[in-house]
Amino acid sequence: MTAQRNFWERTKANLGLDKFGAPILIALMLLAIILVVYYTQRLSEQTSLPPIVTTSPKEQYEIAKLAAEIRQIRSDTSGSLFWLKMIALFVTVGGAVGGYLIGQKQTTKKRLEFENLKNIDSIYQSIVLELADKSNALLRAAAAVKLGMILKSFPSEWVVDDLRKKQMIRLTKQILAASLAIEEESKVLKTLTIAVVLDTRLEDDPENPGQKKEFGDVRKFDLSGADATKAYWADVDFSESDFYKAILTEASFRRSVLREAQFREADLHDAVLVDANCFKASFKMANLTNANLRRADLRSADLRSANLTNATLAGTKFEGAKVFGCVVTGAKFGDNSDAWVYDSEAGDESSKIKLQEWLTHQQ
Repeated sequence: MTAQRNFWERTKANLGLDKFGAPILIALMLLAIILVVYYTQRLSEQTSLPPIVTTSPKEQYEIAKLAAEIRQIRSDTSGSLFWLKMIALFVTVGGAVGGYLIGQKQTTKKRLEFENLKNIDSIYQSIVLELADKSNALLRAAAAVKLGMILKSFPSEWVVDDLRKKQMIRLTKQILAASLAIEEESKVLKTLTIAVVLDTRLEDDPENPGQKKEFGDVRKFDLSGADATKAYWADVDFSESDFYKAILTEASFRRSVLREAQFREADLHDAVLVDANCFKASFKMANLTNANLRRADLRSADLRSANLTNATLAGTKFEGAKVFGCVVTGAKFGDNSDAWVYDSEAGDESSKIKLQEWLTHQQ
């Protein structure tokens, strides 16, 4: 099918059948038809007079009458009328045949597209079935890698429209996210955590204003109950995703976007959220023991009843977390006497304050 399409494209290129070449070709054909009709009619009329020389008016009248009849006969048999009839015949028959062939071509094209989609669905389903194989962990890991490659670089052989492509990419991420909540083998889980974030998109780089940076795109996904222990999810956009009761022990969210993400009752023990954007994120009743929150943007975050015992909030050169608008009712911070935080909407150094002092103001 690809070879036929390439041949047709080369043929169109050689003949100039592009968006400008086709109208020009039609105009040239119409001009050729007009010239043929004009020439045949002129030729027919030039040979229509009989070779008789006379000066009698009556004879001239008879000769002229005879010449007109001959001209009419010649026009009907070899002149313009004949060619017009032939052209009309060709147009009628050609239009009918051409319409039939075009209809057949469209039907064939749709049938081939349908067969192509069936083949793609069959291949995709076989990969998903491999991921669901309970007896072979290696097969499941290989299936996770295959699905990850679909996210990283959608197969060029899978000829689908943009809408179908986006649907397949989102479905693939949903399958990988669901597998994280089901899988028990640690090696397979690690492979799944790598695969699920391979789909990327360009976003504004917070460290370099005016420039773009690639972030893994896992926005608005359900990752509740996922086991992502030691997952490396740096530079990933998890905006509005749900991590309810997820196991995120020692996971790295360094420089990730966690805006409005839900971490209710999630286990973030020893997790790394350095430079993470946690604006309006909810960590209600989450376990953040020993978590590293240096320079994390926690403005308007919900930390009610969260356990932040021994969590690191102070950053290098005293650049700490942004905590303006944080809800900390019932939160446990432990001993963080040396931690500095920023308590302003802008999160700048002018609002730098000791964590314990800030907590005192919150009570």
